[in-house]
Amino acid sequence: MKLFIKLFQAAQHQLKLLMIILCGMAITLVMQTTQAEALRDPTQPPASVYSDTVTNDDQEIIAGPVLQSVMIGSQYRSAIINGQKVMLGKKYGQATLIRLNEHKAVLRNQDMTTQTLLMDYVIEKKIVSPTASPPATKRKVTHSSKPIVVSEK
Repeated sequence: MKLFIKLFQAAQHQLKLLMIILCGMAITLVMQTTQAEALRDPTQPPASVYSDTVTNDDQEIIAGPVLQSVMIGSQYRSAIINGQKVMLGKKYGQATLIRLNEHKAVLRNQDMTTQTLLMDYVIEKKIVSPTASPPATKRKVTHSSKPIVVSEK
C-alpha cells in the first residue's frame, strides 16, 4: 500500500509539472499570435499613397492617383496605380487608362479631360545583342521623393 501511495504522489507531481509546462506553452503561443497581428506586409505601399493626408517627412500633400509601376509585355499593358492593377483601356475609378509607356500613364476622366501620371524616377534600359557585349557604361538614374502628376485638357 505504501508503494501505491508513493507512486500516486510521484504521478501527481509529474502531472503538476506537465500542467505548468502546458500553461507556459499556451501563454507563449498567445503572445506570439498577438505580436504577429501587429506586423504589416512590407510589400504593400505606404499608407500615405492611399490617403490625402500630410506626411511628417516632407510635409507634402499627396492627392490623386500615383503611378507606382508599369508592366509592358508582348500581350498586355498595365499599370499599378495606388496599388491597383489597371489594364490599358480599363477603368481606374471613374477614369479610363488610355495611354501607357515605360514612364507615364494617361487617364481620361468622364468630362474628357486627361490626367498624365509620371513615374517619380527614371530607369534607362539598353538592349545589348548577345554576340557583341561592349563594356558596361554607367547610366544616370534620378530619384524624386514625391509623385509627379501633370494635368492637361
